[in-house]
Amino acid sequence: MKVLGLSFGKKNANCDILTKEALFGAREAFPSAEIKFINTQRLTIDRCIGCGACSTALEKGKDNKCIVKDDFQMVEEEIRSADAIILAAPVYVLQPVGQFKNMVDRFSCRHDVSAINWVLDKRRTGEMPGNADDYPMDRLRTRTVSYISVGGAVTDDWTSMGTASLHLFGFPAMMNVVANYNANGMGHVGNPYIDDELIGHMHEIGKRTAEAYGKDKKDIEFYGPKGMGTCPTCHQNLLTVDGTTRVTCPICGIHGTIAIDGEKLTVEFSEQEQARARGTFAGLREHTTEIQSFGSICGPKIMANKEMLDKMMDERIKKFDETINA
Repeated sequence: MKVLGLSFGKKNANCDILTKEALFGAREAFPSAEIKFINTQRLTIDRCIGCGACSTALEKGKDNKCIVKDDFQMVEEEIRSADAIILAAPVYVLQPVGQFKNMVDRFSCRHDVSAINWVLDKRRTGEMPGNADDYPMDRLRTRTVSYISVGGAVTDDWTSMGTASLHLFGFPAMMNVVANYNANGMGHVGNPYIDDELIGHMHEIGKRTAEAYGKDKKDIEFYGPKGMGTCPTCHQNLLTVDGTTRVTCPICGIHGTIAIDGEKLTVEFSEQEQARARGTFAGLREHTTEIQSFGSICGPKIMANKEMLDKMMDERIKKFDETINA
């Protein structure tokens, strides 16, 4: 077994301390496990440039590698070889630091289980070039993951998008989430080593994340020291509303029905909705189907108006240069 710790915080600061403590817990669960720790702060992980090269290569029968060359490749290889992952990131403005999002944007599009399988199925039927058996299938392995959000603010509402945003990392690859923990209030705690309860939770998170590897998702008990959350899938308390009793979990994309009894609010998410959450194959396949329809819908529109669009673009560029950039 290999357990990977990823910290997006400062070297030897809170994220590092909490991640390493979780790795101590993983070691307790599996004394022979290979443990790897990476602090990403001084690594270069640039943003996705939206070139589409990874998707195009996959559809041409090749591996969907990223053409942007930096430290992302090394981190990705470590993730691919890991069985269990502990990921921690600091919150500066409501959600994790930008480097984390850079990694997610480049990792997700290349590890989307549904999109990859959609192409591999077409390779098998001959509808697309390439041999399905040549694809590096380790990208599709099931892993376990736990998230740690670290913030200085004592009030939860200044770190409200912390653990929620961290979930963006694992759902395209259908990772099984074991725990998420909002380690806010660090401005008062001072240092994690002062808080025995916090350190204890980190140790337990690491232990459970390692122990959960290889289990069916239904057999993994979510560890929520600060509560189980309103959504039964991602265990977050975020909801979007549309003015009716219908609400949506913005992380999982599933719909529920809200009810209020005095001061108590409850949301019921049906089993059918939970089965189509973003971290499930059904949920990912919904998105794959939508994405694959773009070409047949937008392509004819663009081609039918190509001459007009080219002319308008040239005119607008000239006008902008003459009036705005002058």
